[in-house]
Amino acid sequence: MSLGLIITGVLCLLLLAIIVVSTSKSKKKKQVRFLDPLNRLAESVGCKISNYDIWNDSVIGIDGVKNVVFAIRKTNGTEENITINLAEIFRCRVAEISRVTGPKEGNMKVFDRIELVFVNKEKSKSDQVIVIYSSNTDRLTLAGELQLAEKWCMLVNNKLATIGK
Repeated sequence: MSLGLIITGVLCLLLLAIIVVSTSKSKKKKQVRFLDPLNRLAESVGCKISNYDIWNDSVIGIDGVKNVVFAIRKTNGTEENITINLAEIFRCRVAEISRVTGPKEGNMKVFDRIELVFVNKEKSKSDQVIVIYSSNTDRLTLAGELQLAEKWCMLVNNKLATIGK
């Protein structure tokens, strides 16, 4: 093997290592940036986050012991903190607000909003909503928000089933 080929191979491996390290540092910074406020929100009501997900400029988490869901959504310079006690919730569902566009042969479904709707046990109280995606404030294309909403809907409904027992 020639010395030039060895040097090129080492440089490629070094470049790959730099990319991997910088990507992991970026991910950790994002986690800290979103998890610290979520943990503070949970601690303010005596809870501890046991499961969470981060998307866009938002985070959702749950205290699996005390059955409380927390969410922080940042949009256009504002921050919305949401706390939902699952003891007051009947069920959770995903609400998709969408429309169909395009010619008849190539119709496309366009999502305007994706929400987690927490239906209260008491009919007199309004449902609580966590907005997962809004075309007005988020990027134009979805990046796993629908799957995230379905995952959390299933997680919450499973938790509600164990609370009811």
